[in-house]
Amino acid sequence: MAHKQIRLGQIIAPFGPGSIYTDRRGTPHVVCGLDHWFKRSDPSQGLRPCQDPREFERFEPRLAALLRVDRLCSPPDFRSVRFGQTPPPNAQLYTPALRFPRWYRNTRSGEMRRFNLSTQRIDPAPGGGRWIPVRFIAVCPAGHLCEFPWKEWIGCTCLDDSGLNLIDKGGSELSSIRIQCRTCPKGSPGRTGRTLANTTIKPDEAAGERSAFQNAGINCPGDRPWLGDGAGEVCNRPLVGALINQTNIYFPRTISAILLPDLQERDDLVTQIRNEIEGDPGTCGVARTVWNMNNRAGAVALVQASLQERGIVRPLKEVTRALESLLAPTASLVASGPQPATAESDLLKFRRAEFNVLRNEVNDPEKIPNLRVIPSRPPPDLVAWFNKVNLVERLRETRVFYGFDRLEPNPAPLAGMPDSAMSQLFRTPPNQVQERWLPAVEVFGEGLFFELREERIEQWQEDNRDWLQERLSDQFLLRLQGVFQTLPPLAAADRAWASRYLLIHSLAHILINQLVFACGYSTASLRERLYVSADKSAPMAGILIYTAAGDSEGTLGGLVRLGGPERLGSVVRSALTRASWCSADPVCSENLGGQGSRLANLAACHACILLPETSCETVNQGLDRAMIVGTAENSRPGWMADLLDEVYLKE
Repeated sequence: MAHKQIRLGQIIAPFGPGSIYTDRRGTPHVVCGLDHWFKRSDPSQGLRPCQDPREFERFEPRLAALLRVDRLCSPPDFRSVRFGQTPPPNAQLYTPALRFPRWYRNTRSGEMRRFNLSTQRIDPAPGGGRWIPVRFIAVCPAGHLCEFPWKEWIGCTCLDDSGLNLIDKGGSELSSIRIQCRTCPKGSPGRTGRTLANTTIKPDEAAGERSAFQNAGINCPGDRPWLGDGAGEVCNRPLVGALINQTNIYFPRTISAILLPDLQERDDLVTQIRNEIEGDPGTCGVARTVWNMNNRAGAVALVQASLQERGIVRPLKEVTRALESLLAPTASLVASGPQPATAESDLLKFRRAEFNVLRNEVNDPEKIPNLRVIPSRPPPDLVAWFNKVNLVERLRETRVFYGFDRLEPNPAPLAGMPDSAMSQLFRTPPNQVQERWLPAVEVFGEGLFFELREERIEQWQEDNRDWLQERLSDQFLLRLQGVFQTLPPLAAADRAWASRYLLIHSLAHILINQLVFACGYSTASLRERLYVSADKSAPMAGILIYTAAGDSEGTLGGLVRLGGPERLGSVVRSALTRASWCSADPVCSENLGGQGSRLANLAACHACILLPETSCETVNQGLDRAMIVGTAENSRPGWMADLLDEVYLKE
């Protein structure tokens, strides 16, 4: 049901499987799991597989390897069938959704009624009034999504639901909402009813607290309505009441990657064979499956046979090299730059591969059509701070959805992959490796890559050692390291890493806030991608500011044109001027121990450098503009304080 349009990118986030989507008529639905995808509804045979599911496969070997799945697939786009015309391939495919919550309330009488997940249409209520969905549901930290336990909450023992009545007096507190059963015996708890007070309070399990439902003897039933009826599982986590539009009932787990070429592979014949392999997506997908099953010889033989059927004869050695560079490029990408002296997390290695490519020129449209990096040069007055400025004239980003959390995000979302995603998103999880897949979308865009001057960062840290020691407390370091999106080192975070991260992240926000005035894109259309490492042998200090929202605003070169030396200087100077003073100063720049939802920010607020959450990869965590421009009382500790002084002198 729910024949309403959602953009394909929104099915990755924020309306992925397991989320609640409210259509324009105000009817909430839960987006179905992956078992229901790529199937067409047949009146006589029910759901049938689509014509050619391989059409929706997307190629991103680095992400597939990181998430340990066989392939990635784009959500199906709907293609209508016109009368008298030949249906297009894979016509009439939906991303299905089911009615949730199932409980509805009569606007006139307050009567409650429960419908089915698959109910298509609700008839008018007898006696007048309209049926509207209730505002309350229940969730648990294990990811379950349940109906509010109305009968259990009031102690109703009736065999049916006909007597439930919801009285909403319109107050600002839950104590103004009462549920009661009019068919329960007089004087019984069900007949007296009960308010919803305290039902939405999340308990601190570590401290031994219990939720209001637990105190009432109500356990989580383990419901998973996005997988259909009867898909529950055993659960021992506390059940908590929530509003259907509450923001913390769904935290999508997403990860993205910039498609990178294997820059070490310069052989023209191998590149040509790669293009020939990619020209047959079906064979390429099967070969990838065989490759992932550790049968590399079989994958090579399959590809060579396919090429021969198409009349293309290639040497076995070159076919092997082409397939290796196509399906396993990560190791060579990481090895193409300086090697870190200490071990790094998988996510940090993932970013290092991108850093090693984006800091170099990539300009071969015929061999590498989806990435073009043109070196520019920093303006003369910025050379002391910027080592490189590259114009990323074209890039392809793949965004993957691999699960979700409720009530609070998981600090280690990749733990347990791919089993955690398969069990959460599939009613019947795939047993075979080659059957595991996840939703993904591809977007194309442009961007600017900045590499900061390493010696300037190290000198700044040395000159301001005492100031950093005082500003960055041990408790703040622990909180900053606890934000997994910051990609902290595997060892305990120190001030060398924390100050570097705060500097680079804050500078990215400062630049984005200024770029939007000249690039032609809105703030929400720009995104950041940070490359941070304090490793002594292979440090990273890079920023990619890019737009990859071609389905809405397009990429017309407005961002890249600002990276030239004739324009970039004025952008940076204006950005510093705006960031040097906040309307909330001096409070904003004071060191009060931490700001933000996790107290992982210092000098950062909505009046200065915070961005829309879709633009920031840490959801506005790990920011301190004092690292760039100093504080309101003293600008000298700022990394770019000298340039800021020059700007004010010229004015």
